[in-house]
Amino acid sequence: MAEWGALLRRCPGSPDRGFKSLPLRHAMARALAMFACFVSVQVVVPTTASAAACTRQHAAKPNDSWTRIAARFGLSVQGLLELNGASTRTPIFIGDPICISRRPAITPPAERYTRKQVTAIIREVWPDELEDMALFVAQRESNLIPSVVGGRSDCCVGLFQMYWSVHRSWLGDMGVTEPSQLLDPRVNAEAALALYRRNGNSWRPWWTSSWRP
Repeated sequence: MAEWGALLRRCPGSPDRGFKSLPLRHAMARALAMFACFVSVQVVVPTTASAAACTRQHAAKPNDSWTRIAARFGLSVQGLLELNGASTRTPIFIGDPICISRRPAITPPAERYTRKQVTAIIREVWPDELEDMALFVAQRESNLIPSVVGGRSDCCVGLFQMYWSVHRSWLGDMGVTEPSQLLDPRVNAEAALALYRRNGNSWRPWWTSSWRP
């Protein structure tokens, strides 16, 4: 009944004057009009599966639109619509939960590492002839802090800022199935070395406009 009441408030309509003297027909016409209103209002109602997959939501505010929400959270409009199973014609009402991310939550590991420990791990994982450059890259990417999550929409994880969504398919072959695993400095260093080799023994994945070895 509460849901029906909410629908009445959204689609109050107006009585059909032509049935004013015929209460039964008026009631039927009213019911048909309300049914048409119900069909036309496209409310985003996440399924149980999609709700579970959504890891970050935004409660719609006055004057929110798909375009404004996308811009606010650094998303494309199409990406935001896909997250919510919506289209540009789907209305947004104040308080509606809008999914803005399905990225898995990244939980930092309980263990903490000093810079000295991190340096030792990198030197152990990378070949001797590459370890100094690897340390330089890790310094640039994360300041040798294993728990760093950065980039657009928290895309990049750990020491070498591994781009999780781009590399997750082959990282799975290494046993890395969750981005949280990349917060372990040893796992991250091994993944970075694998990425270096996948690129033909090149530092290309870490190139910037101002740095190319």
